[in-house]
Amino acid sequence: MATVLTTPTAELSALRKTVYYSSLVVSAVFSPVVLPVFTFSAILAQDTTLPLERKWLIWCVCLLSTTLIISGYVVYLKLSGRVGSVDLDLREERRKPFIVGLASNCVGFVVVYWLGAPPLVTWLMFCFVTNTLLVQLITRWWKVSIHATGVGGAVVAWAFHFGLAIAPWFALVPIVGISRVVLRKHTIGQVIVGSLIGLCLTAVQLRYFLR
Repeated sequence: MATVLTTPTAELSALRKTVYYSSLVVSAVFSPVVLPVFTFSAILAQDTTLPLERKWLIWCVCLLSTTLIISGYVVYLKLSGRVGSVDLDLREERRKPFIVGLASNCVGFVVVYWLGAPPLVTWLMFCFVTNTLLVQLITRWWKVSIHATGVGGAVVAWAFHFGLAIAPWFALVPIVGISRVVLRKHTIGQVIVGSLIGLCLTAVQLRYFLR
């Protein structure tokens, strides 16, 4: 029986492919338009103060304002040839999507506040507004990682809701950041700054509003 020998070069190539495709999966699952769905679903599912119909309404508002509107707009830009990729690889391509996302988040915050959403849901929506605004301002000169900002804000929100039990999930911050660097979407610096915005700005705001 013939023995198939693998060279170090072949093994290295296989490893690189595995890391690359793993990074694609991580970036897709923990994208800034997917994480809000997980986060708001988890918070609202455990709320016992609101009737089911009101919780569903609030969830739909959160879904529209943080995920569906901006995702639909980016897909429209891609299909119409106005951007090269749904990842908005070029810094210049992010200006209009940021404006749409910021407007959508602002409306979402006002509506959930008016609907009497749980405090964490309400002020997390506010964090979407302020975090998006800051990232938008920085992106005029430098392409900060939205993935890193999104996952940083999400795990902080989970910590406020579930407590220290979710501490291991903070590992998602470097994991998502590394995936963006591996895919060559961002530099290490852009990932670090994005992570700090998500972690620190969200923590400070939630700490203030929920005290």
